[in-house]
Amino acid sequence: MRLLTIISALVFSSLLSTSFAHQQKEAYISLLFNDRTGNMEVSHRFLLHDAEHGLSIVLEGAGDLSADKATQEQFFEYVQRHFKVTSSDKQAIKLTPVGYEVEGKYFWVYQEAAIPDTGEIRLKHSALHELWPTQTNHINVEKDGWVKSIRLQKIDNDRWHSIPLD
Repeated sequence: MRLLTIISALVFSSLLSTSFAHQQKEAYISLLFNDRTGNMEVSHRFLLHDAEHGLSIVLEGAGDLSADKATQEQFFEYVQRHFKVTSSDKQAIKLTPVGYEVEGKYFWVYQEAAIPDTGEIRLKHSALHELWPTQTNHINVEKDGWVKSIRLQKIDNDRWHSIPLD
């Protein structure tokens, strides 16, 4: 009987950890100041499962994100609408869409802009926040060998987050 209890507890704990594994809603965004190209390069990485789930709610019945080009384009546009960058004087930095791709279990979105002439950048990223308040968008800004990071959740949507560039 004791062995059966132990086995049951192990099975339950593995099921519990599996169900919580899909509960982490996170995206990782990198802003790289590339002096070689003169561009600020932006890459957004979403778990494919989260992106598909979110898009199916937002667009009510969107297609398969891993295979359907129209659905991929919709998520690409969705991410661009929810990510904003301004200079220290609050002037919008226009990001040019570069593209997107599915790579394994991730959906990537790429953007770029000329490196802005500013002492700081101000950021907002609200993708998937309207669906999951615990969605965390991690942003890493890399310039001249240093990295500065911020983590944004729904509670942060109404304010800009500044990163000094020097």
